[in-house]
Amino acid sequence: MKRVLALMALLALAGCGQDAANSPYAAAFEQIRGGLFNRGDAPSQFTATRASLAEAGITAPVLVVRMPDAGISVGLLEYGTNRDVTIWRSLDGNTVSTAAGLLRNTRGFGTDLHSLETEALHRALSQGQSAEYSRLFRALDGEGQLHAIRLYCSLTPEGSETVDILGRSYATRRFSETCHADGRDTPVFVNTYWQGSDGDLWQSRQWAGPELGYANMERVIN
Repeated sequence: MKRVLALMALLALAGCGQDAANSPYAAAFEQIRGGLFNRGDAPSQFTATRASLAEAGITAPVLVVRMPDAGISVGLLEYGTNRDVTIWRSLDGNTVSTAAGLLRNTRGFGTDLHSLETEALHRALSQGQSAEYSRLFRALDGEGQLHAIRLYCSLTPEGSETVDILGRSYATRRFSETCHADGRDTPVFVNTYWQGSDGDLWQSRQWAGPELGYANMERVIN
């Protein structure tokens, strides 16, 4: 959290006039403002590299999230944890919460993902085999009422694959997850996960709700 607060202080410096422009932090702030921790402009693009992360003094893990349907491309830093949930935050205050790399909710991106259970999926991924389970999806309607929908899911291993994360390669196993609502033949979503040998997710394509669509997520460790 100290790193996030320091970066937010840099954001405040940018509005303080000429002195801020001449400060020793100006270069780092320009790296951040140039696409590191704020939403991207159209076309959606996250432009940071491992070199620019190092130049900006960013050594903590970064979660890169791209939501093409919503025109969002953002990098987030770990802001805090609540039990097994990690909260990632951008400089403009938007958050993404994950558990073991699995998307649980979003806040600040418009019509957010209210919540999506991850425990059963996490157990299935840990076992590394085909599995069937259910997940509870909660959503707010137009009147602010919370509704819960039970989704019925299947996980399928799809073999080994090497993924590239900002120019660095990782050996992974790819898994596909298909989830249906009761009485519907068409899947609500089909997610993809790329899992490292240690069980961590390096890359994923996860459904973030009917409005935001899919979130392409990468975990960057410099």
